[in-house]
Amino acid sequence: MLRLLGLCFLSAGCMGLGWSLKERLKKSLEEMYQIRQMMQMMQNEIIYSRAPLPEACLRIAGRTGEPYRKAFAGIHKEMSENRGTPFGAVWKCRMEECVCGLVLPVEEKARLVELGGSAGFMDGGMQAQVLEQYIRRLDLSIGKQEKEMADKSRVIMSLSVMGGLLIAVILV
Repeated sequence: MLRLLGLCFLSAGCMGLGWSLKERLKKSLEEMYQIRQMMQMMQNEIIYSRAPLPEACLRIAGRTGEPYRKAFAGIHKEMSENRGTPFGAVWKCRMEECVCGLVLPVEEKARLVELGGSAGFMDGGMQAQVLEQYIRRLDLSIGKQEKEMADKSRVIMSLSVMGGLLIAVILV
């Protein structure tokens, strides 16, 4: 009886592992959607409000959740103190802190961290174009991940169930 109960728990644990991996993929996609939305807000602030990047960061900080709120507010604060630090360096420092706890793909983390280096030295029109290019690249990544997610989710769940059953059979 205990053996059967142990096998059931083992199978349930393997299915739970598969479920958590599937949820991790889903969360990664949701974070990419959120970053896309923030970059569109920043682009709109630059184009329509004609706000400089630090001011746009403050406005975005008021409309987003954590961990992005803290990063954007920190960028605005450091740029307002006017210590002579370039925008790209401040952006990179704050975004590295921000993305360390996220489940984004590594290449998306790197792109987000490096975005400030290419957006911080130009006029508003060029900044908006850099953000537009980033959004297009992010859209491609989102599309790719959406396609892969259905297949990966199915494979992950199948392998976790089958792995749990295989271990159960081996232990019996």
